Amino acid sequence: MPESTVTPLTEQDFDRLEALLTSTNFDGKAFPLDAMQGLLCAVLSGPQPIPADTWMPVVLGGTPRYESDAQADEIEGLLQRLHDATAADLRSDDGIGLILYPTEEGGEEFDYATWCSGYLEGVDLCDPHWTEAGDDEEVSELLLPFLVLSGSLEDDPQLRAEIDFAPGDEEKFAAHWKENLVDCVIEAHDYWLEARLTPETVRRDTPKVGRNDPCPCGSGRKYKLCHGSD
Repeated sequence: MPESTVTPLTEQDFDRLEALLTSTNFDGKAFPLDAMQGLLCAVLSGPQPIPADTWMPVVLGGTPRYESDAQADEIEGLLQRLHDATAADLRSDDGIGLILYPTEEGGEEFDYATWCSGYLEGVDLCDPHWTEAGDDEEVSELLLPFLVLSGSLEDDPQLRAEIDFAPGDEEKFAAHWKENLVDCVIEAHDYWLEARLTPETVRRDTPKVGRNDPCPCGSGRKYKLCHGSD
């Protein structure tokens, strides 16, 4: 396959993006970078590709009041680069470096809840939804780490009862998933990548991929130049 042309964000790029998104233009509604990365990982891992005009307004907290066309181009350009770099990381052998912040300044505990909440919001953007497109049991297993680490079960006693953790298991699994969150992300990505490339495993019928169409894996290359070249 051709070499990647993705330009990852530098530390200065991340600082600039964070400064822009915390400006008064966004009224505090734009996603923080950790939740944004979580959402993008889900957006890039689901049963169908999700276009930028669907996920970008979500991470921006709605329709932003840009100060100028130049500012709009800068912000949207940085977001697209983050999306593309995340896609490349998910497909690479090295995996993805998670953006995680301490739960409190100077603390040693990291905030997995915000990252995983962003991931679940990305899951909800997909049409068909993950639970409709895949095997119920398998999808539930894929989503369980994110549900637990996001704190979603605390607000949904019925769902917690359905999962029926044995005493002490939820805390034990949560600790394990924190240490292995990258593996959970990659497992979900690979599950849906296989489903995209073998549509018969997905419940909803999808059009046949043409050789000149974008590859379903999300690489941005034509199918004939990517997985269709096998």
